[in-house]
Amino acid sequence: MDLTAWTCCTDSQDLPWWAWLVVGGFVGGLLIFILTRVIAVHRSGTTLDPLPRLTEEPVSAMVQAIHPAPLPAWSRRHTSRIGRLVDWYRGLAPAAAHEAYVRSLMHDAWLVEVEYATKSGERVRACLADVIPGSELPRFTVGADISVRCFESPRTRLRADAAAGAPATMRCMLADSFTDMPRAGYDLDGVRVRVERVRWSEPWARSPFFGIMEFKTEHDPSGGKVGGERRSFPATPQDIWAGMSQPAPVIRGAEPAPRPESVHEVRLWEDSDSFARTELIFAPIFWVCLPVAAIGLLWFLTVNDSSDAGPDGFFWVLWVAVFVWLLVSVGVLVHRFSIRKEDLVSHERIYRHGVLCTLHRAPWDRSGGEGDSSPTFIALDSRLDDRAAARIHRAFHTWILAVTAVDTSCLDEILPAEQLFGREAQGGWYLPFVSGFGTAEDFAAHQWVLVTAPEDPEAALPIVTTVPQGKAFRRMRAKARRQIERSRR
Repeated sequence: MDLTAWTCCTDSQDLPWWAWLVVGGFVGGLLIFILTRVIAVHRSGTTLDPLPRLTEEPVSAMVQAIHPAPLPAWSRRHTSRIGRLVDWYRGLAPAAAHEAYVRSLMHDAWLVEVEYATKSGERVRACLADVIPGSELPRFTVGADISVRCFESPRTRLRADAAAGAPATMRCMLADSFTDMPRAGYDLDGVRVRVERVRWSEPWARSPFFGIMEFKTEHDPSGGKVGGERRSFPATPQDIWAGMSQPAPVIRGAEPAPRPESVHEVRLWEDSDSFARTELIFAPIFWVCLPVAAIGLLWFLTVNDSSDAGPDGFFWVLWVAVFVWLLVSVGVLVHRFSIRKEDLVSHERIYRHGVLCTLHRAPWDRSGGEGDSSPTFIALDSRLDDRAAARIHRAFHTWILAVTAVDTSCLDEILPAEQLFGREAQGGWYLPFVSGFGTAEDFAAHQWVLVTAPEDPEAALPIVTTVPQGKAFRRMRAKARRQIERSRR
C-alpha cells in the first residue's frame, strides 16, 4: 500500500495522511499534558481541601525540641542568574538583600517539636502547626507536658526526616486550652500541600485552625468540607461587650418593617432581575434546542443525499458529535433543574424563618483592589428594643475598629453577635457583603435585610436576602399578589 497516495476526503479539500497525523498528534499531546497536570495537582494536593480528621479528644504530648520557623514561601526570591536578571528588570531587590529585609520585618517565631502516643501505643514525633512567638517559649521548655489535638492519620506529603536534628515532618495542633495564647502564624507543610505557611505581622491570640479552617469529620467520611466553630477572636470581644453598659442610641428607620407577604414575594426579592431563572431554566433549554436543530439539519441532508456513494465517514462523525452534544446539554438541563428546586426550598425557608433586620454601616470598608471599596454592615433584629439594639451596635462598632488595627482576616465572614459577645447579644450580625450593594458611596441609610439561619446546624453561613425599597418594593409586591391570584384560579 502506497501511504503517500492515501488522502482523507472532505467537502472542502483533500488532506494528506501526514497532515492528519500532525493534527492528531498535537491534539493527543495536549490531552495528555492536561491529564498529567490534573493528576499531578490531585496528588500534590491543594489548600482548598479540608484538613484531615482530628482525634476525638486531646492527647498529652511532651516537648522534645524547638526549631526556628521557616519563612513563608512567598518571601523567597530567585537566586540564579536568570532570577537576579528578572529581579533587576522588575526593579526588585537582590535575593540576599530581599531575604535579609524580610527577616528584619519578621519577629522571632519557632516550631515546637513534641512526642505523643496514639491509641494503639505508637509514639509519634510531630511539630506544632501553631507557630510560637519568642515571648511564649517559656511555656514550651523541653520536657514540658502540653495538650495537643492530633490527626487520626498522621501521614504527610513530605519525606521522613533526612538528618538528625531536623524538624519532624508530621503536624499536630495546640488544644483548646491554649486559645488565649498568642500565635505568630501557622505551618502546615506536608498536610495538604508540600508548603503551606503563614506568618502574621504581629502575634495575636487565637487558634488559626478551629472555626476557621475546615476538617473532615465523621459525618462526612468521604471527605466533605464541614466548617468548625470559631473558638476565639482578636481584640477580646467579651471585654468590649462588658463595657457597653450605657451605649449611645442607634438611629433606626421609622417606617414600618417590610415583612414578606408570601413565598412568591421572597422569590422576587432573591431574584429581582430574573437572572437565576434565566441561567437555570431558559439558558439550558436554549442549549438543548441547538443540538436538536442540528440533528434535524443532519437528518434533512441524509434524506436528501443524491450521491451514489452516500454520506462519507466525516458526515457520520458529525452525527456522533451532535448526539454527544445533545446528551451533555440534557445532563446540564437536569442538573440546573435540581439546583432550581433547591432554590425554591430555600425561598420557603426564608419566608418561614427569616429574621427581618435593619441595616447599618460598619466602620470598615473592604478594599476592591482597584481603588474602590465596598461597605460592610451591621444587621440588627427589628424586634430588639432600642437599648439592646444600641448595645449590640456599639459593641460591633468598637470591636471592628479594634480588629482593623490587628488583623482583618476574621472580617471576611458573617459573624453572629452571640458568637462574639455571648448569648446576651443575640439578634445582631456582622455582614461583610450584602447582595445588591455597590461601592461604599452607594449605601443609603435605613435599609432592610432578611437573615435566615441555615437548616443544617453544621453549615457555616446564614442566608442574607436584600429587601428592595421604594418603587421596586411596591412593584414586586404587586407582582407577587398577581401571581397568587393566578395560582388560586
